[in-house]
Amino acid sequence: MVTIRAARPTDAQGIARVHVDSWRTTYRGLVLDDYLASLRYEDRQSMWDRILNDPGYRGFIYVAENEGGEVVGFVSGGPSRSEDERDAQYDGELYAIYLVESYQGKGIGRQLAKALVERMHKANLRSMLVWVIAGNPAQKFYEALGGEELRRQQFELGDVMLDEVGYGWKDTSHLL
Repeated sequence: MVTIRAARPTDAQGIARVHVDSWRTTYRGLVLDDYLASLRYEDRQSMWDRILNDPGYRGFIYVAENEGGEVVGFVSGGPSRSEDERDAQYDGELYAIYLVESYQGKGIGRQLAKALVERMHKANLRSMLVWVIAGNPAQKFYEALGGEELRRQQFELGDVMLDEVGYGWKDTSHLL
């Protein structure tokens, strides 16, 4: 049993742990091992500390917390950050969603996505896009949520070019 709630500044360490651990399991074989090994909890915690303590942050962050009070997943999103005119119809963006491996496949990702979309609707963000590394098992998750593949592009990560896939929802109401 998990509880989905808005993230608090005190969640930075837990979110950082989920972020690093899930990258290491999810992207094994897709991202260079050296890059995954270089990920540090301290770096991610510093990043999340800044975000969670920034009163001007325009996004929304929710966590999944287990019965022991441990953060086992998170989602972040908000206004679209895309500057590509092809994405103009999408006012919202799912920035990141991660769960530790032992909590995947249990419907928690869907609960996190729903919490985010509910909050985005309150901010009048009714459409959404997300970018995912090609080959990531989460592609099936986005497709199951009704995301339509928009296009593919490349980006650089750790001195390597990787393919990513964009998914879009013109209307996220069905996720509620």
